Amino acid sequence: MTLRKPGLSIGTLENIEVKAGKTRSVGERLFLTIDEGAIAFVRGSVFNAADRSVPNAKVELLKVDTDGSTKKIDSRLTTETGSFAFRLAPDVAKYRVTVKVEGTEVSKDVEIDGAAIYRVALSLAPPAKP
Repeated sequence: MTLRKPGLSIGTLENIEVKAGKTRSVGERLFLTIDEGAIAFVRGSVFNAADRSVPNAKVELLKVDTDGSTKKIDSRLTTETGSFAFRLAPDVAKYRVTVKVEGTEVSKDVEIDGAAIYRVALSLAPPAKP
């Protein structure tokens, strides 16, 4: 038996006994690892106005359609070093990465055109002076 899933390694199991009307778990014998050469990564960092990394900032990933409309795909918090990463199918598409921190919002568009690592730096502007 061979199992395939985009973005994961191919898994193969041999000598599996099959009985009519019975189910059998194969999870304990099969572990599929991430095939980093088959997926697209959007990796980046968030920086404040003083060029210091921003931990625990909420970063959102939206897919941008050809008509300009967007659909939220995922979100996560930056690590203690201000970094984030999203794994995507390597299909041609446009995405928008957005961070919102203390009333400041910054976005950058990323065009995916295959399996690769796409890097994004999001720099927050200094707060407006009253």
